[in-house]
Amino acid sequence: MIDSPQADGYAQERFRLWPAQVQLMWRLLAERLVIILKARQLGISWLACGYALWLCLFRPGRVVLLFSKGQLEADELLRRIGVMYVSLPEWLRNRAPALVTQNASELAWANGSVVRSLPATQNAGRTFTASLVIMDESAFMQWAETLYTALKPTIDGGGQLIIVSTANGTRGLFHKLWVNAVKGVNRFVPLFLSWRARPDRDEAWRARVASEAISSALDLQEYPDTPDDAFQNTGGERFLPSMSWWDACRDSLPALTRHEPMVIALDAATSNDSFGLIAVTRHPADHERVAVRHVQEWKPVNGVVDFREPEQVLRALIASWGVACVTYDPFQLHDMMQRMKAEGIAYFREFPQQSQRLESDKALLDLIVARRIAHDGNEALRTHIENADRKVDAESRRLRIVKREQSLKIDLAVALSMCTYVCLQLPL
Repeated sequence: MIDSPQADGYAQERFRLWPAQVQLMWRLLAERLVIILKARQLGISWLACGYALWLCLFRPGRVVLLFSKGQLEADELLRRIGVMYVSLPEWLRNRAPALVTQNASELAWANGSVVRSLPATQNAGRTFTASLVIMDESAFMQWAETLYTALKPTIDGGGQLIIVSTANGTRGLFHKLWVNAVKGVNRFVPLFLSWRARPDRDEAWRARVASEAISSALDLQEYPDTPDDAFQNTGGERFLPSMSWWDACRDSLPALTRHEPMVIALDAATSNDSFGLIAVTRHPADHERVAVRHVQEWKPVNGVVDFREPEQVLRALIASWGVACVTYDPFQLHDMMQRMKAEGIAYFREFPQQSQRLESDKALLDLIVARRIAHDGNEALRTHIENADRKVDAESRRLRIVKREQSLKIDLAVALSMCTYVCLQLPL
């Protein structure tokens, strides 16, 4: 779609419009309120930027406001408009109004037209009367509803509002506006572009992308063929679609020695959930793999887990083997770990349960699929993995292990995620 030779310090951008882009451009010229649901990488943000530039150059005194999920993303839209302007053919740029202001958040021309990139905060843009507002990736905006409420009056005098996004589940402003537009409840014109809108994509490409996805629901959200595909629930798939993947990792391991660095992970609970302890090492025959060496679960008695026995087992493991690290969820284990840290008997490391868990849970899935983890078939561990679902973080495209049902236990699966992640970080 775009060629990018260097010119005047910018990437020279030249559009060769695809048929779907041509159809969309005609709708932008004709409609005042437009909501666009799209697959990824279709060039729609570039198209909207080109439309904004055309409006400013050929319609004097226009005010265009750009919003995206963050200030950096909004500034990138503005940068694209600047790239397009300096990349115009010389004959056209000589006839266009001169650019009189150019900085990270504003472009202004001698004919009085201006484009501003603004943060997607609750009241941004309220003081302007806009000719055109572009809300890009609006399904991922934190303050989408309050921003929309502040912005809508700025174009009600005759301005235009273009809302563009891939889907992000069935919550929030974007989904609400889309559903109401389809029903004819509001005045937005709903436009959908499937993954097929890009001519170089075929069924083989689509099958390859689907095979590489961490979630079938997220895959459909990113590359939908229909609007219903796009608005999938990304929060309820099994962590392992088939337990045959886990069973295929069963292996007979040689006896453990004190020379193998061991990582122990603990996921604790005081009631309801169980207390899980997992120990792993690198596989003695292949250091790119990990080997599960010890699995133990303590269930609540009369609704309470007694921490004294897990502590005794942990101390015994530290005394018997070459424990390189003990990693743990600090929520319930802070006091125990602080006491053991003070004794200096091992290296203890807190395991953050937010961003790092997203990384480790995805890494565990990859280990299992690639058969880079070996285990002896422990039934408790198998059960906890079978109980686990994967919840996909739509924005970061990473996943988290969660319970399928509240009554099910997954503590050993969580501990396995933590300790395999740390183990693979150890120097060989």
